[in-house]
Amino acid sequence: MTQLAAALSLLVLTHLIPSAPGVRPGCIRILGLSGFRIAYSIVSAGVVAWVITAYIDAADGPWLWTPPGWGRWIAVAAMPVALWLIAVRLLQRPGERRTGIYRVIPAPGSSGLLLWAGLHLLNVGHARAVMLFGVFAALSAVAAVKNTMTAPAAAAPGGGTDANWKPILAALLVWSLLLAAHPHVIGVDPLAGIIP
Repeated sequence: MTQLAAALSLLVLTHLIPSAPGVRPGCIRILGLSGFRIAYSIVSAGVVAWVITAYIDAADGPWLWTPPGWGRWIAVAAMPVALWLIAVRLLQRPGERRTGIYRVIPAPGSSGLLLWAGLHLLNVGHARAVMLFGVFAALSAVAAVKNTMTAPAAAAPGGGTDANWKPILAALLVWSLLLAAHPHVIGVDPLAGIIP
């Protein structure tokens, strides 16, 4: 658990430090934009790999609560929404004015990750999982607030909807793949107790 706590702490720092005033622009001045992106991607990938390894190696720890039986139903039903919000952010970049779903949710990617983490927290009770998803929920919440505060103004009603089926189709595809792979990769079947 100590290694997991250290890895998660570093994960938080790799998100907070570049967001501090002047840090990102200073790094870009030194490394250039491409150099900064490459360096940050390498560091982020290394930290995520450490988090995964530390999570696998950590004992489950004590159970902090017993997840409710209905939580699994909510997670399976609501996960496509979380994946859709993430897909919107990846496939529909915001413009100078917020249109479509960006009018309602200025930070869909962060909001989707927050929902994803929250759905997992609803269905886990042992300490290591609560640590992992709690950190992801906290980072996502901070990012959602920050991105909402700095989002551009919304377009006027009728100023374009950017209707796009790609995020919906991508979310449903990923959801289906996750349901199929989850028992084999993660070791937990989300559909256990739902489908006989």
